[in-house]
Amino acid sequence: MAKPSFRVVGLMAGSSQDGVDMALVRFWRPGERWQYEVLTAETVPYPHELEAALHRLLELSGEALLRLSVAYTDWTAAVLRKRLRGQVYDLISWHGPTAFHQPAQGLTWGLGDSERLRVLVGKPVIMHFRARDIAYRGQGAPLIPHADAHLWPEYETLLNLGGIANITHLPTRAAFDISACNQLLNALARQFDPSHRYDPDGTFAKQGRLIPSLLETFLTAPIFQISPSPAITNEIVRTQFLTPFLTHPAPAQDKLHTAVQAIAMKLSETLRRLQCEKVYLTGGGARNTYLVKTIQAHSPCPCFLAPDVLIDFREAIGFAFLGLLGYLGEDNLLSGWTLARRSQRAGLLSL
Repeated sequence: MAKPSFRVVGLMAGSSQDGVDMALVRFWRPGERWQYEVLTAETVPYPHELEAALHRLLELSGEALLRLSVAYTDWTAAVLRKRLRGQVYDLISWHGPTAFHQPAQGLTWGLGDSERLRVLVGKPVIMHFRARDIAYRGQGAPLIPHADAHLWPEYETLLNLGGIANITHLPTRAAFDISACNQLLNALARQFDPSHRYDPDGTFAKQGRLIPSLLETFLTAPIFQISPSPAITNEIVRTQFLTPFLTHPAPAQDKLHTAVQAIAMKLSETLRRLQCEKVYLTGGGARNTYLVKTIQAHSPCPCFLAPDVLIDFREAIGFAFLGLLGYLGEDNLLSGWTLARRSQRAGLLSL
């Protein structure tokens, strides 16, 4: 009798807050290791009003946040009904936008109502993966390394250039956030030209000049003085990176150039400390040609682009996998990656 396979929709809303990555993935386990096939995948940009609201998350009242959570859920349901019409799947694994994340205070909350999505779409939903990890005194982030170890062990080091840059280093079982990345670059691109959501290929940054004082501000940010390195939250990105850069009185292209250099320097420092031998780049920043070239110039080891499907959908695939394990009642967050006290089956399941 053939072993069963499962079709899972992974939804990943990154900290760049510009859209959701959606992947429909088939998983099966012929032996010890899970196998997968991506059936369809795409990035769905947010409507303008929704994106604008997401960029104001930290300014909203409690009632406004709840109303936005309902609106975000309804939009997500509409996307699923439209984009996956006619597709068969068993489960939705949903990582919505994180609004607040303060692990030391036991606080984490993100947009999205799994019960509402369950009713609107008619499929089981699993989400809110951070909460149990934090209850076990973990950082609640990064979560994807648990999938990396199962699905892509051949890539020893995966460096994700997302809204916040983070790394998975399998040889030492190390995984952590490194620095602000696309959140900062995208905000500066909008400051340079409000019609742009991001800096295409790093074109604007390449035109700029280095601002030494701003480079120093980045490299000496308070978050970098804490050891061991904690999760870098959206609040930290806003106060320690966005505000100093956006308010600095200099041309936006100079600030973009400086941010790219600073990010590359901080990443190379981490790669050197971990003694990485080979690195694969994923995330939206891997599409920024100038950022990639700058990282390669600073890096102490070769840095390669990961396969396209991992660049664009590694986290969506990863959350689909974590959601499936949780749905099956198996541990999906293993002890050590997030400093939690024990392995666990994380995620709230709406059947």
